[in-house]
Amino acid sequence: MNVKRTKLALFLIGMSLIPAMSLAQVTVINMIPNAQSNETGQDSEPNLSVNSGNLLQIAGSAFTKNPTGATTTAPIFVSTNGGATWTMNNIVPSGNGSTGDISLRFGSANFLYTGTLRGGSGLTLNILRTSNFTAATTMSLLRSRSNVDQPYVQTGTSGTTDRVFVGDNDLGAASGRTATVDRTLSGKVATPTWSALREERRTTCGQDGPPIRTAVHTDGTIYSIYYRYRPPSPCVSPLASDVVVVRDDNWTSISPQFAALTDPSDGLAGRIVVSNIRVPFINSSQSNFGQERFVSSNVSIAVDPTNSSRVYIAWADYPGGVPPYTLHVRRSDNRGVTWTASDLITISNATNPALAVNSDGKVAFVYQLNTPQGVTLANQRWQTHVRRSTDLGVNWNDLILANTSAATPTATFIPYLGDYVHILAQGKDFYGIFSASNAPNLANFPQGVTYQRNVNFTTQQLFRTDGVTAVAVSIDPFFFKIVEP
Repeated sequence: MNVKRTKLALFLIGMSLIPAMSLAQVTVINMIPNAQSNETGQDSEPNLSVNSGNLLQIAGSAFTKNPTGATTTAPIFVSTNGGATWTMNNIVPSGNGSTGDISLRFGSANFLYTGTLRGGSGLTLNILRTSNFTAATTMSLLRSRSNVDQPYVQTGTSGTTDRVFVGDNDLGAASGRTATVDRTLSGKVATPTWSALREERRTTCGQDGPPIRTAVHTDGTIYSIYYRYRPPSPCVSPLASDVVVVRDDNWTSISPQFAALTDPSDGLAGRIVVSNIRVPFINSSQSNFGQERFVSSNVSIAVDPTNSSRVYIAWADYPGGVPPYTLHVRRSDNRGVTWTASDLITISNATNPALAVNSDGKVAFVYQLNTPQGVTLANQRWQTHVRRSTDLGVNWNDLILANTSAATPTATFIPYLGDYVHILAQGKDFYGIFSASNAPNLANFPQGVTYQRNVNFTTQQLFRTDGVTAVAVSIDPFFFKIVEP
């Protein structure tokens, strides 16, 4: 027997059994530009969008202040080379140089839409638009409403028409049915017509949960997920909640909208996927959870671009009504009518779930894990994971993008890392964003990392633009890309 040849054959067989997803190319980039090396802000709660018409164009957002000190505008992050480098563009209207909650999505022909709580104006929703996200012109205001929380934008295109869907918690809605989507079917016209579509059909304890997330398929199927806070009033943490999914099959162009999916328990629109779970609402920094808060903002939904009948959801709760805060993922293969009876994956002591499905039907699941559980804050870490599955969520691989201190820096406001992260698919590849401590320790980034801001990885120090004066550790947004084989 030729031993060398046999060993080679066995090696090649073994290599053939390694899942292709493990061979993906992973890039992680700190998004703070070199020109802003002085900054020490808590740039948390990030969001990201990629221009499907030009994959080199990527826009990002976070709780980031205008670096010039101006108060009339706030920045977005801009890349024109596929995320390799970033600049800030101060084009978001503001009253204090910052934003509240903010998310953004490209439409067609380079149009970028943003939903934000206007800086300095509390719960004032602004829906904005620009046709050139690299230009210095301030974004145009398309819609403004008060007493609205956590706007989250999704877009869909039909030919050259942009459909814009902004999920938000409209605290002024009648009867406490606050789960809402502000929608226009003509985003690019000079003055789009908007409607506030109520998703909630049931009685609540006074409101629904803050996050209302939508997923848009190119065939006009629109899914949305939210927490229904169950009666009686008043709402008390941990809140008795249902996870509800609604669906519309015609771009929400036909009334009643979001009524295609009903629940057999009462015949009302909105399938109750899980019922009477307990969701905490504790709006303060938690030393036993990496300085983060619990405000039941953690749901996600993604539709398979190859099959609009297949949809994935994620949510967070207290299993059995008690900690730890736990993430769950389930799948439907029949347009939300029925769901997997048990979780595809369950992650304990974690937050910020985000889902995406690529053009091969591969699902990706991002989350941030607080570990180890039950230790003092000084010993806690925040790990940002990406799990991917090629078999509908039966088996998952695991990439750790960041493993950073949960104690440093000290929180200056809440949320600490943010109430969400984001991942999306363009073709086979995944793009995403998360916030984490920027302590320049290469051991904290198992897939590698690139910083634009002045840094010395040997001495593990950040520096101002002069390259000499040390800068304190802070929270930064990090872009990542996973290039699938």
